[in-house]
Amino acid sequence: MFGFPRRSLVCVLSLFGSMWLAGCTCGSGPYEGDYFDGDRPGPADYKYAESEKGDPKVIGCADGQREGFADLKKNPRVAGCVGSWQGAKSLRDKPTGKACGDDGEKCAVPADLCAPGWHVCGNDGKAADLTGHTNTKECDNAGPGRFNAAMSHSPTDEINPCPTIAKDQDFKCVQSGLGSEPVCCGNDCKSGKCKDAVWKGKTKISIGTSEGCGAVASDRNPGVMCCFDGPGSPSAGAAPDAKAPDAKADAPADAKAPDAKADAPADSKAGTNPTDAKAGDSKAGDSKSSDAKAEGSKAGDAKASDAKAGDSKKAEDSKKAP
Repeated sequence: MFGFPRRSLVCVLSLFGSMWLAGCTCGSGPYEGDYFDGDRPGPADYKYAESEKGDPKVIGCADGQREGFADLKKNPRVAGCVGSWQGAKSLRDKPTGKACGDDGEKCAVPADLCAPGWHVCGNDGKAADLTGHTNTKECDNAGPGRFNAAMSHSPTDEINPCPTIAKDQDFKCVQSGLGSEPVCCGNDCKSGKCKDAVWKGKTKISIGTSEGCGAVASDRNPGVMCCFDGPGSPSAGAAPDAKAPDAKADAPADAKAPDAKADAPADSKAGTNPTDAKAGDSKAGDSKSSDAKAEGSKAGDAKASDAKAGDSKKAEDSKKAP
């Protein structure tokens, strides 16, 4: 009499099951159902704290200006860059090399926001890429907005309990679902259930399971974290300095050219003077030789005259003798 009809029970359970599935964003693939508002990232209505404009290779953003990590002295190796692209894209899509940004062209992929010599942080799946470029304090204070790294914050969608993070954990870039949200820096990044991905207990994410690392849309997730490729930090005028060695290398060659020209006249004079000197010496020698011969000739003539005078005297004496 008070029993619940079995057929009605099945219908109710089916209805609840359908509603649950409609709200679930589990799994690594793109979710094509309807989302609850809590599954979506918040709107990107920010007034960004922009840096000065400069050389993209130093600034880190392809359009030459940062929207996050604006203080280049505090954060020389990491930049927050903002742009737009069509549809949902993966933060690990390979860059096309076409510069873009909110001060420039529309992006083909999010990675194009990073300048040459920079990459989307975490694109190798390692937390060390972030810890080697920034820290929790600077990350939390990167400025208004959310700047996403190319790594989901959990290695699995099994987050109850949260997974243990290994020292060299490899993080994927999942499209949607639990644990898929990208690690991010900025004032609007939030703490999820699991917070150990990069900084133990302090890692923040772009809340919203509908847009994981592998499927971010620029209307809600336009910010990207870009990390400097090389060791150390880029400095002001780094790009021109890269060309400077060539200029310096050319400088000695240019310097030698004038020296060679300067030397040429000297060599020319040097070549002329020795010849003149030799000619002079030769003339002097000839003159001395002529003088010597002349003196020798005079001396010979004098001796000859004396000899003749002696012979003549002897002859006269001989005639006088009895």
